[in-house]
Amino acid sequence: MVCLKNSYPSTLVFGACFIATFLILYIQNPDGYANKVRLVLSLKKHENTTAVPDLALRVIKTELNGQRQNLSFLTEDKSTYYEQIFTSRKRWLENACRKLYNNTQRQSIAQALTDGANSTKNGYLLDKTRQIGICTMAKVACTNWKRVFLAMNNVNASKIPGPSIHGTVINYGITLNKYSVSEAATMLRNFTNVIFVRHPFDRVLSAYRDKIEPKPDGHYWKGYGESLVKKYNTKNESVYTYPSFELFVRHIVDSDVRSYNPHWQRYVDRCHPCSISYQFIGHQENLNEEANMVLHKLDISGIDEFPKRNKFYKMAPTNELRDSYFSQLKPELVQQLYNKYFEDFYLFGYI
Repeated sequence: MVCLKNSYPSTLVFGACFIATFLILYIQNPDGYANKVRLVLSLKKHENTTAVPDLALRVIKTELNGQRQNLSFLTEDKSTYYEQIFTSRKRWLENACRKLYNNTQRQSIAQALTDGANSTKNGYLLDKTRQIGICTMAKVACTNWKRVFLAMNNVNASKIPGPSIHGTVINYGITLNKYSVSEAATMLRNFTNVIFVRHPFDRVLSAYRDKIEPKPDGHYWKGYGESLVKKYNTKNESVYTYPSFELFVRHIVDSDVRSYNPHWQRYVDRCHPCSISYQFIGHQENLNEEANMVLHKLDISGIDEFPKRNKFYKMAPTNELRDSYFSQLKPELVQQLYNKYFEDFYLFGYI
């Protein structure tokens, strides 16, 4: 496992990166290992800043061997700055794909479109006139991206409630679902493709907080929450009465990645980044600025700015709470979760 300094601004969550380093200590002294991991992590502080926070925006990664190049050569002009950022991310992804998969292991675009529940068709929005598309991921601002693409297709979506927006994009036919595989593949080859991602651990936590934790009467609680409690309680001992974050992570670790719900489905399984060429790769860690820059680069007229987080959304941002949740997990479980999402970490530079 590769750990780069500041690749993920967090404290206890950063523990996954230390597992391999301290594995031998764990074998010799489990308690000492856990304490050492927590001690090291407690020293890592996240600095809230208006500057672009992720590693790719501070360092252009030109090779996969860990070599780094300073960003001092970048001009002060934001447009030029982001042009080089998007280019560097695209280059990183292409190189990472070559490292992870040989040509025979890669899916074709047609295969990516016919991959059942993991089909790119399920999450891809398009503006056929402008020849622009985006592969949306649940828990990565997908509702607001749907508002944007509805507006690009001359639909006023500002008043449409969040839960209704997902059906609206289907009703207005701005997804790939209504096209044949051949037609959809042609679009993906010729369109300017966009994808936004976030740190995989944050997506997992966001899914838990949004879908399971606060909604004891909701669909996900009934479908997942109650089943998690039953799954991890033995016949002789009922240890769990509540679908905790630990149970949720254990469920993900114990499940086949191909069966993941869309809210914690991996990027590689939905957006197939090694089959489809993405010209713009944005990071939610700096969502509004990067989304607005993408809209600017694509010359989208009629849209003033990317929609901001709804004021009625009262939950605290996930990145402010990640430490308190991940501190509940044993380091081994964090490592197992990392292993499940390794390709997402690696392909999008979150290593």
